[in-house]
Amino acid sequence: MTNQKSDSYRHGTQHEFQYRYLSQDAIEVLKNFRYNGVDNSLIYKHILSPLAGYLVDNFTPSTVAPNSITLFGFSFMICSFLLIFSHCPTLEYCSTAAEERSSSVPSYIFLVNAIALLVYQTLDNMDGKQARKTGSSSPLGLLFDHGLDACNVYIGSFNTLFVLCVAPDDFIVIAIVTFCTATAFYIATWEEYHTHKLVLPIINGPTEGVLGSAMISFLSWWYGPQIWLHSSAYEALESYLPSVMMIIKDILPQGFVAPQGMTNRDIFCVLLVLCTLRELVAKVWYVVAHYGIRSVKHLCPLLTLMTMSVLIVRRNPQVFVQNQRMALTMFGIGFIESVTTLMLDHMTKRPFDPFRRLLYPIFLLYSIVDMGIPAKYLSLYMVLCVSGMSSFLIVKIRVVVREICHALGIWCFDIVTPHPNSHDGTTKKMS
Repeated sequence: MTNQKSDSYRHGTQHEFQYRYLSQDAIEVLKNFRYNGVDNSLIYKHILSPLAGYLVDNFTPSTVAPNSITLFGFSFMICSFLLIFSHCPTLEYCSTAAEERSSSVPSYIFLVNAIALLVYQTLDNMDGKQARKTGSSSPLGLLFDHGLDACNVYIGSFNTLFVLCVAPDDFIVIAIVTFCTATAFYIATWEEYHTHKLVLPIINGPTEGVLGSAMISFLSWWYGPQIWLHSSAYEALESYLPSVMMIIKDILPQGFVAPQGMTNRDIFCVLLVLCTLRELVAKVWYVVAHYGIRSVKHLCPLLTLMTMSVLIVRRNPQVFVQNQRMALTMFGIGFIESVTTLMLDHMTKRPFDPFRRLLYPIFLLYSIVDMGIPAKYLSLYMVLCVSGMSSFLIVKIRVVVREICHALGIWCFDIVTPHPNSHDGTTKKMS
């Protein structure tokens, strides 16, 4: 089987291989790339990292590729996403069930989402340790892991909207959940692009953020999704910190806080915004101070996505209400393509082009939303956009992975079979 796979590659396109995304200089840089990162989370250091190490050392065969572990973990999130979709095709299902205390939406879907998050997090921590254990660490593994993390930002925030029982016209909460998770991830990648080092603070998204998402899913399963419409947390905080809660209410947008006080969902959103702002201010301040104001231009894709999303909803809110999944998926695809390209350019030390092609359909949507076009044609346009954007992204991912495999002489999901391009006739090892 090993010889058959290598021979088929040799007799295929090895000698006429054409690179689309990697230049010769990028390939040389990629071969010498070394990951530089640290996670300062105490939970990661003392609980999650030892757990992942124990599972790798005692239960993971040395023949299992690290990328296979990453993909297996991500499959749990996909299953959770599809399960929630099967019971809640739109946001109305969960929000209506919570308001009416109906059992039309089974609570076990939230338990499954919580378990999926914890499994994903554990396996995501295991892949790097497996790579070091087997001597198969590579830039491809880092990019693959980063790309699936970006996909999980989209899937995780999407699932969170259903867990919190957000109504389709609750645009502020939708924007907070979607924009904050995307901003935290993009800003960390942007900082790494400039500093060539990933530093996760003592409280960060991959550790405390995922655990927090799992916790709210557990709460929705245990108490029912209507818990997020109650004000129990606000009442407790107001009795102990009345002046602080008064200041928070004055700062928040008008209409965000209900007359009876802030709901548990409002409290969650405030905490999410505060954590994101802390990361945003700290990282932007550091990068601009050390690399100049021009470094901000690489934030343009994210800023464009968020700005155009707000402008489209302001022009025609029904575009989102009637096409919730399509709208969020357009945002997600644009985000995934931009942040993974930023990571690839960091690894190959190439200049990042902030003008992304996948943003053009969103600009066009903005220009036509208030032209009186029937809703069914706008919906059709968005379906076509999602189809085209996702096809482009899938093809690009496949091509980039294939090019990196060819350049480094490794396989993506196989660390046993020798690659024809490996120098010593065995699977290429990189520290």
